[in-house]
Order: sequence, then structure tokens, then C-alpha cells
Amino acid sequence: MDTNIIQFFLLFLANFDHVLTHGCHLVTSNKPISCMDLHATPFITSATSTFGRFIEGTSTNRRGHMFAVNYGNSSTLNTYGQFFPQIRPFYLDPRTNSQLHGMRFLNDKTALVIDSANHRVLKLSLTENQNDFPIVLNSTVFCAPTKPEAMMEPNDLTLSRSGTVFTSGMMFTTFPHNREGDVWSCLKNGEAKRLELIGRTNGIDLSFDETRLYISEGTPSGQQIWVYEVDVKTGTVSGKRPFAFFEYPADSAQSIVIDGMRTDVHENLWVTRYGGGEVVVFNQHGKLTGRVRVSFPNPTNMEFGGENGTTLFIVGQCEGADAGCVDSLQVATPGRSWTNLQ
Repeated sequence: MDTNIIQFFLLFLANFDHVLTHGCHLVTSNKPISCMDLHATPFITSATSTFGRFIEGTSTNRRGHMFAVNYGNSSTLNTYGQFFPQIRPFYLDPRTNSQLHGMRFLNDKTALVIDSANHRVLKLSLTENQNDFPIVLNSTVFCAPTKPEAMMEPNDLTLSRSGTVFTSGMMFTTFPHNREGDVWSCLKNGEAKRLELIGRTNGIDLSFDETRLYISEGTPSGQQIWVYEVDVKTGTVSGKRPFAFFEYPADSAQSIVIDGMRTDVHENLWVTRYGGGEVVVFNQHGKLTGRVRVSFPNPTNMEFGGENGTTLFIVGQCEGADAGCVDSLQVATPGRSWTNLQ
């Protein structure tokens, strides 16, 4: 028998034995399953959804309650809704031309929300009702560039423990080009500054130890994830280096792109693949360690929530429907955002 065939067969047996013995370290299931063959479970379907197809900006508060943009229908882009443990409206921006995207909770009293149409980050002042659900008291502008047109959108944000905001933005075109995206930081005093002008950016998150910033970039050749050294006190980045890369399909359709990204407390980076119907997982060294199939083709974002911060909720347009869907997966490690709020 050919030596290469024997080596391949032995490697297959070793991997299969590891799966049978250890299972997947990313999830809590005791079943012998490979990390490269995980499947999320439908949580909200087109039949039960009260969200439009532009559902995005998944976020969690300290209690593990879950929120997303586009509550209502596909024309209500200025709304946020709660979808766990109860489905209800959360925030309606008074500017009807607002297009809300990412949101992060700083604490029980404050959440920060992206308004891409008006190139600003909003601060929501919060309280809680008798059911411990957050209620928005008012909203103010947290930060915006002196010249709004200088900022592309923004599209998503991440938040340090101390309250420094980092945003990603883009000018969306069918085929990405260089310098279609930017990265900004907003300090606690509202000072906004552009850090980078690159290709089309989308996913963004900090590492759990807040020493690295991950940013996705769409280029003419593929989808790149960069990692920067970051100083959250000054809101600056340095030491840009490649972290992961996805080539476009051979037909150049460029139909599978990186969308929202999230980190967990073990420094794994979870990445939605819009058009690919999946979430992929990288360890902190850039090695692909997991793959999660979802029930719809276009996942847009995700966040860890639930009682222990170990339920991964993934959102996106329901297949063949003008509605937003949610899948869930029980994982072994809580997310960064939920943990920072405890």
C-alpha cells in the first residue's frame, strides 16, 4: 500500500479517536462530535419572528438578555428589540432616518449604539422595570466626527471595560475596493479620531485582555482579518499584522464575506460568514479550530448571552423570507462582553 495513503489513514484514525474520546472543547455537549462539524439550533424562525431581514447588531447586557436591530419589519431600521428571554421593543430612535447597527452595554445604566446613516455613536441612558428588563430613559450623541461625512457609516463597534469605543465602517459596493473602509476610536470624553483607512471593514472586536483589536477587511482578492496592538486608554492602534484570510470562490462571485465577530474569555475569535451559512472559530494564534453551521445562509452577527454567558446567539435573514432569524448554540466558554459586565 502507498505510504502516503497509510499516513493519511493513520492521521484520520487519530483524529477520529480524539473526537470519540474528547469531543469538542468549544461546546458543552458530551457527544463525540468534531469542532469542525457543529450545528446551531433554530431559536427564532420566520414563523415566530418579529424582526425584519436587516437584523444585526446582536448584544447582551449583564443579565444575559439579548438584543438586535430592526425590530418590527424591514423598513424599521431605527429600532432595537429584545429577543431573549422575552421578545419586545427596546429602543426607537426619534430620527426616522436613523439606521441603527451595533450596540454594546457598558453597564446597567449605559449602552452605546451605532447610527450609520448619521455617522454617530449614541449613548442610551437606562433603568430597569419590575421584570429587570432595561428601559431607555433618553439618548444623546456620545461621539461623532467634526465633519460627519469624514466617517464611513460606521457599521459595528466594540467597547473596552473603561468605555473606549472602536468602530468599523464601509462604503458598500458589489465588489470591494481598497480604501472603502475605516476604523475610528471614541474616548470617554467624546473625542473621535480616525485610526485607519483600509479596504471595506465590517467585523470588529477586542481580545479579552484588551491588548489586541481584530478588524475584518474586504479586498478585491479576498476577506482578511487583521490584528492590531491596541491601547484602550488612548484609543490608538499599532503593529498591524495578518491574522486570517479567506480567498473568494473561483467564480469571483465574492458572495461569502466576513460580518460580525466576537471573542470569548479563552481568546477565541468567532466570525460570521455571510453567504456561507456558518460561523468559524479561530484561536488567538489564527488557527481555524471550529465551524458552526446555521439554519440560514446569511448570518450577520452574534453574541454570547444567557444566564451564564455561554449561549451563542447568531442572527441573520431567514432563508426565503422577509424576516430576521436567530439560531443558538450552547458553548463551553462565556463571551467577552457578557463577562466584562459581571
